[in-house]
Amino acid sequence: MARSAYSVSVVIPAYNAAGSIARAVSSAMAQTRRPLEIIVVDDGSTDATGAAVRSFGAPVRLLRKANGGPASARNLGARQSIGDWIAFLDADDWWAPTKLEKQISLAGPPDVGLVHTLTNCSPPRVPRELTFDQLWRRNWIGTSTAFVRRYAFESLGGYAEDRPLVGLEDYHLWLRMLAAGWRILCYPEALSYYHRGRGISSGTQKVLDGNLENLRQIGSICGLPDEKIRDKRTWIYDAAGHAALYKREGRLARKAFRRAFSESPSPARALKFALAHVPAPLLDFRRRLLRRPKPTFTVQDMRELPSQPMLGGPDAVRVSFQRYAPYLLIVADAGENSDFHTTKGFSRAHRMFEHHGLVPTYTLDEGAAARADLPLTDYVADGKAEVGARLDGGAHPRPDRRAASPPSPVFEKLRSLTANIEKNFGSQPILFRGSHEIGDATASALDRLGYRIDCSVVPAHDFRALGGADFRKSPDTPYWFGPGNRLLEIPNTVGPAGRAGVRRSRLCPDVVPLDQAKRMTRALLRAQHRVFVVSYRAPTAGADFPDAWQGLMQWMEGYLEFFLGELGGIPATPSFIFADAAFAAHSGRIADLCPSSVRSVAEA
Repeated sequence: MARSAYSVSVVIPAYNAAGSIARAVSSAMAQTRRPLEIIVVDDGSTDATGAAVRSFGAPVRLLRKANGGPASARNLGARQSIGDWIAFLDADDWWAPTKLEKQISLAGPPDVGLVHTLTNCSPPRVPRELTFDQLWRRNWIGTSTAFVRRYAFESLGGYAEDRPLVGLEDYHLWLRMLAAGWRILCYPEALSYYHRGRGISSGTQKVLDGNLENLRQIGSICGLPDEKIRDKRTWIYDAAGHAALYKREGRLARKAFRRAFSESPSPARALKFALAHVPAPLLDFRRRLLRRPKPTFTVQDMRELPSQPMLGGPDAVRVSFQRYAPYLLIVADAGENSDFHTTKGFSRAHRMFEHHGLVPTYTLDEGAAARADLPLTDYVADGKAEVGARLDGGAHPRPDRRAASPPSPVFEKLRSLTANIEKNFGSQPILFRGSHEIGDATASALDRLGYRIDCSVVPAHDFRALGGADFRKSPDTPYWFGPGNRLLEIPNTVGPAGRAGVRRSRLCPDVVPLDQAKRMTRALLRAQHRVFVVSYRAPTAGADFPDAWQGLMQWMEGYLEFFLGELGGIPATPSFIFADAAFAAHSGRIADLCPSSVRSVAEA
């Protein structure tokens, strides 16, 4: 059969998948860009998988083989396929109808070896093009999203079929692909859906052994420096120790933490090693003490509740998030004099954010919002930054504000600011920060103007002496408020700081030193915090400008490595957090809460 340009073969390995294979095959057949063939490789199933596949007609083909694992099944399917591109799909996953069509749109450059998409379980922001260092830090690519150029696949020998790599053979191949000079691009839309089967899990020891074998092979193939290998090995042992401790596999937890400590000694790792010696019943008791009940609310519940105040209180309707891993939100207060031009400042900061898959949100005051000439507009247009609105100095009330003339009504001020942001930055802001004008009038204005998130509350702080609000009774975790409880408060992250941990400070580079910020974060995680807001004021040009950017960059780089690497946190945006909160707290019925700008994120 002759092949046309950009012909696509779909390869689906299947083992005892009679209950799900029809859904996977149907999603491949329903593509708007029809595949040339769909090859299902039955990897020694003992159920009715084969019969389910035979019920389909062309272009579906069934291949059978003795059980040998998913890598050997995918390799067999690839060898028997004839398409220029190979799209891999697991038997219990499925695709959105436009997946192949949208991936083909990025497949033109001859050095592109792989195009992947987001999944329903992806972080909110994934790099549009992966570097080796980004992929080395974490595997961003789901197997069922992979759309691979045949020549690249064959030149690398396909998937490694080594038994120790089972479950990691895809990650192994992606790393080899980048090391060989192929490019890996991402289509930034959730077009693949991942199903986590019940009762299916890999043993912690097996995962640990696989990760170490992958490290050994990739390190040898790519000639990686010893320091990079040691850092990755330390991370692997740390992750295995945490997994084993969670499952109460004490012996393995002690072994893993001991190896992590020997690779990179630190007080934190010594403490983890000691914790692994605590008897399981005591650990379970500690877990019960730390685990707070998570209330759930339906849409009807929310409608029946009276509108909650903006400052919250003891009866606040708190949010229960779907994911266990913590979210990280970066919010930068920007004014008219903030520097967005200096290459060594603003652009360097954004290269760092992109490296970590982060999209910061800049809250703009009236002066910044009125400037259409800022380079920030290009970052917003490219999806590399988001913008919000800020009134009266954001979360940093200043004494001299008290002498200012009485403000205009909050709605008029916010409407003018919002209009300037939409006009000059082409984006509807959904996040607001303020300090003076906090209350029911602000909540009503935010709701009327399409805002969905407030980030003004600074728990445990009282700014009344500065003309601001008293936040001492406000919750320190996200909660719903405002008309119909449609608005989400994401409080500034405040935690124990100082040597004794008595002082309560914001998580901010110019307020808390890096080592204290890490201790604060760990303490808040133990208290079940799931959303962390790092806020800072964008430096302004001046005599101390280079030092300000340098200090900010050093702090931020250290914290991002810690939060996203060591803790396994998730980089988030305001719209993503709102969507997850709405889905979690309202049983998935989000249409009544989400504006169109965030509904698509939530429904993905």
